[in-house]
Amino acid sequence: PVADGERVIASFASAGLFCYDFDGKELWRRDLGRQAHIWGNGASPIIHGDLCILNFGPGERTFLIAVNKKNGETVWQLDEPGGDSGQEKPGEKPNWVGSWSTPIVIRVNGREELVMTWPKRVAAYDPKTGKELWTCGGLNPLVYTSPLYSDGTIVAMGGFMGMSLAVRADGNGDVTQTRRLWHHPKTKQRIGSGVVHNDHIYILNDPGVAECYELKTGKLLWEERLTGKGPDNSSWSSMILADGRLYVINHSGDTFVLKASPKFELLATNSLGETDNASLAVSDGDIFIRTHKALWCVRENRENR
Repeated sequence: PVADGERVIASFASAGLFCYDFDGKELWRRDLGRQAHIWGNGASPIIHGDLCILNFGPGERTFLIAVNKKNGETVWQLDEPGGDSGQEKPGEKPNWVGSWSTPIVIRVNGREELVMTWPKRVAAYDPKTGKELWTCGGLNPLVYTSPLYSDGTIVAMGGFMGMSLAVRADGNGDVTQTRRLWHHPKTKQRIGSGVVHNDHIYILNDPGVAECYELKTGKLLWEERLTGKGPDNSSWSSMILADGRLYVINHSGDTFVLKASPKFELLATNSLGETDNASLAVSDGDIFIRTHKALWCVRENRENR
């Protein structure tokens, strides 16, 4: 879900897009049709100005849609061809393709760009109209992570041992040959997204291996397996950055705190002993953790608010 201080908007795939006020009263809902994929959906809506923007998919029906956040009416919709449900068909191999990515909006050289990672490419659009501004090839058919951005550079990472790349923003047309900075043809499986801090990329891969790369060159500086008390060290969680520290949780509910530094330093490991597939969230000094059993709030001190 996403909130703007007045409303909360959440996508429930085939069930629709729903908007509530902070008292839980439904303000509007939109039926966007059936979303069908063997692995479900994973994108979150974002709010930008008066728009709520959603990657609806993956599946045979895949599109970016922008609706008015106040009433849910469509402002623009951009269909992305080539989708598939991933289901096996008689006499055919399953076609595993799709994006579970949540788009981001950046501003570079006075221009706003809505950046989205699709199968085989990363692209930017005018968030007000949906018009495509540029596209860059170099991803594989399965994309789970969201794009990252820092200082004019966009990082896009594929999943299922796929590809990753960095490209300079503010382009026009096909910029694969002109603005792409680096390209990795094969990486470890990635579900959760990373972060960028001081020209370095940090991410925890699905197998539980944390990595640090140089932003501008793609050079790997370190990789370390993060091991907690639980039996499952794999992770689908996205990293978060707060006060120069990286926080990320694995499937066993072990939270790791690392220094955001080109030299590896594990600061703490804290175990809840509960299964977790979600990412952490930070607000006003509080860390929120959603496990399969409960919603936790961790605070540096015991003050009441």
